[in-house]
Amino acid sequence: MADDHEITPWEVSNTFQEAQYEKIAKEFGAKIIDEGLREEIKYLAGEVHRFIQYDIFFAHRDLDQLLDGYKKGRKFYLYTGRGPSGKMHLGHLIPFMFTKWLQDRFDVDLIIQITDDEKYIFRDTSEADLKKYTQNNILDILSLGFKPEKTHVMIDSDNSNLLYNYGIRVAKHITASTVKSVFGLKDSDNIGKFFFTSIQSVPAFIVSAITGHNVPCLIPYAIDQDPHFKISRDILPKLGYEKPASIISKFIPSLKGSGKMSSSDETSGIYLDDDNKTIKRKLMKYAFSGGRDTMEEQRRLGANPDIDFAFNTYRMLEPDMTKVSKIYEEYRSGHILSGEMKMLAYEKITEFLETLNSRRDAVLKNMDDYRFNPERFL
Repeated sequence: MADDHEITPWEVSNTFQEAQYEKIAKEFGAKIIDEGLREEIKYLAGEVHRFIQYDIFFAHRDLDQLLDGYKKGRKFYLYTGRGPSGKMHLGHLIPFMFTKWLQDRFDVDLIIQITDDEKYIFRDTSEADLKKYTQNNILDILSLGFKPEKTHVMIDSDNSNLLYNYGIRVAKHITASTVKSVFGLKDSDNIGKFFFTSIQSVPAFIVSAITGHNVPCLIPYAIDQDPHFKISRDILPKLGYEKPASIISKFIPSLKGSGKMSSSDETSGIYLDDDNKTIKRKLMKYAFSGGRDTMEEQRRLGANPDIDFAFNTYRMLEPDMTKVSKIYEEYRSGHILSGEMKMLAYEKITEFLETLNSRRDAVLKNMDDYRFNPERFL
């Protein structure tokens, strides 16, 4: 599968293109979010989030069934996560921004799994660096404003007994050939890589296991994580639990316009700790532009905002869709130049990061309020 789709949870080819998303989603067995489902979301949540309207979150598994249950009084919980492989960039925050909206609109609990064990197994990352990245990544995520009373941060290394006790039940039903086929692993890979998908499955049913009755789970994730949860959906009914539902996003393109942003390539994205000077330099020097080669051509022919990094970053951070639509038309028609679009993005990014950073100290003082504890579900 890795060769056919150029995509696994740990590697995405730089040649992966926008046109492939719908094809890959259907081959994975996911459904495209249609107008009927959008109307259902609007009815229950009061609005359709702009990330759905922009087709950033574009596919799902059983979201329609989960919402049908919600209408009948069945509360669900959310599960998402982060592998602390390095510093976080804007692209990493997009799924968490959407997850916060889901938590706020549906007033539900959220488990955030921090897979420090995954990064130890799959990458040559020291334990000291993992600890540093884990702490900083959690601060970045929680600074978005998640509700402490409904947010549960599960660091894998701090919850190893629980994760192993439930993960081994999942592992019993997964063959090595399945893992090799789904993830592209080889005989030369360490056995931790083979076992890890069992650990990542646990939060998808842990609330049901703790409470003793089935509680639906909704998982927002980027499409490269879908193989993990396809396995979860195959296995969990064998253990007496419901299949988790999911809502699936596209990648956030890198500054250079292809693949996805990378934690290991500092020129591929805008990092949350970049200062204003660095952000401006990256936008001006590296940001892939949909504009024309000359000012005259730009004024006459206009830009292609759909492939423009600055515009797409601006629209993700600007909640006013009417304002975004106006900028889109002005850029497309040539009234806005590429440099001006980059400055609009710069102003929006720096404003967003200033707000995020202003919350970090308060979050740091109250980190224990977010810590995963099974008793909080009883």
